Amino acid sequence: MKKTIFGCLGVAAVAFALQFTPASVHAALFSACDPCNPCNEVDFCNPCDDAFDCGPCDVACGPSLGKWFLNGHMEAGFMANSHGHKSSYQGASQFGRGADFMSGNSDALMNTRLTGAQINQVYLSLGKRVDGRRGLDIGGTVDFTWGSDAYIVQAGGLERTAKDPTGWGSGDYYAAFAQAYAEAEYGRWNVKAGKVYAPFGSSHYKSTENFFYSWASTALISPHVGGGAYATYKVNNKLSVMGGWIMPDEIGHCEDNNFVMGGFEWTPNSRQSLRYAFAAGNECGFLTGERGDRLFVHSLVTTSQISKRLKYVFDWTLIDAEHFNAWGLNNELIYQANKKWAFGTRFGILSTNLGAAQMFGGEDGMESGFEWYTVAIGANWTPNKWLTVKPELRYDWTNKPVTPMFASGTQDHQITGGMSAVVKF
Repeated sequence: MKKTIFGCLGVAAVAFALQFTPASVHAALFSACDPCNPCNEVDFCNPCDDAFDCGPCDVACGPSLGKWFLNGHMEAGFMANSHGHKSSYQGASQFGRGADFMSGNSDALMNTRLTGAQINQVYLSLGKRVDGRRGLDIGGTVDFTWGSDAYIVQAGGLERTAKDPTGWGSGDYYAAFAQAYAEAEYGRWNVKAGKVYAPFGSSHYKSTENFFYSWASTALISPHVGGGAYATYKVNNKLSVMGGWIMPDEIGHCEDNNFVMGGFEWTPNSRQSLRYAFAAGNECGFLTGERGDRLFVHSLVTTSQISKRLKYVFDWTLIDAEHFNAWGLNNELIYQANKKWAFGTRFGILSTNLGAAQMFGGEDGMESGFEWYTVAIGANWTPNKWLTVKPELRYDWTNKPVTPMFASGTQDHQITGGMSAVVKF
C-alpha cells in the first residue's frame, strides 16, 4: 500500500506541475549545454551559437520566476532483442531489489526492460539557483522521479531500508527523490548538503543529459547518488576543485558508511574538458555486498569538441574493494548533422575479477574473470524545441554466458534495438 501511495503522489505532483509549465525551448542535443546559465565559452553545445538554436535567452526551465525554477521531462520507449526473450522478474541484482528484479536486458542496459513499452522517467525539478558574486546566497533543489528507471537513484536509508529493501515501488515502476539538497554560495565557494548526484562516469540519470537511450556499461560500477556535503571552489575560469564527505548511494543507512570524496574539473579552452572524481572509505554493502567493506572508486571523463559538429566523450571508471574490483571504458562519438539530426556511436568494455553471474547479483558457480563488450549506434531527432526521439541498435557480447544479463545461461551475446521519446517541459 505504501509503495502504491508514493507512486500515485508522484504522478499527481507531476500532473499538477504540468498545468503551469509551458513547453521549454532547448533544441541542443549535447547535454553539457545549460541555457539557464549565462552564455560562456565552455558550454560544448554553445548556447551562444545560433547554429544550434539554443541562445541564452531560451530558458529551458519552465516559467520565469527569477532565481526560482520549475522544470521537468518525461521519457517513454520500448526495447526488443534478437533472442525473443520476454520480460520477467527472476534472479537478483546488486541494486538490492531481491528476487523480483527483472532479468534480461534490465541488467545489461539498466534503464530498459527486456521487451515491451515502458515509461522510463517522469521527472520534476523545483528549486532556487544561487549566485554568490554579490555575497552569500542560499538556495536548493528537490528533484522527484517516477518510472522504470527510478530504482537507479534510490538510496539506502531513504527510499530503501532494511525493512523495505525493494524501495518505493514494485514490479516495473519505482519512485525516488533523485536529488534533495540545500545550497549556499559565497564568492568562489559553493557548498551542497543533502542527497546529490554523484560526479562519476559519463552516464547521467536524467535522460535529457544522455545521447543514447541505454546506458554505458561503466554505469554498473558507478555510484549514482550520494548523501552528505561537499564544497566546490572555483580557482579560476578554467579550474574548479571539490571535496567533502559523501556516502555513495546511501543516506545514513548505517554507521559503517563513511567516505571522503574529491576531484576537479579543468576546462583549458572552449573545446576541451576533463573531470576527475574519487571516493574512498567504508560502505554498508549496497555496492559491494559486504558490510564495512573497504571501497575506492574513481572516474576520469574527458570531452573533446573535435569540430563544430563532432564531439568525443571518453570515460574510464574503476572500483576497487576488499572482495572484488572492476574497471570499464566508454567511448562515444557524436556528430551533429543539423538542428534536427545528430548521430552517435558507442564502444564500451567492462572487466571484473568476479564471475559472470556474480557481477549481476546472482550465484556464480563459474571461474572468476568476466569481460563484457558493447557496440551501439544511435540517433537523436529533434523535430521541435521540446521533443527528442532516440532510436538505438546495440550489440553486447561477453567472454562467458551469464543468465541475469541475457536471460539464458547458454548465450553470450545479444542484439537489442529500440527507441524512446523525451518530452521536455
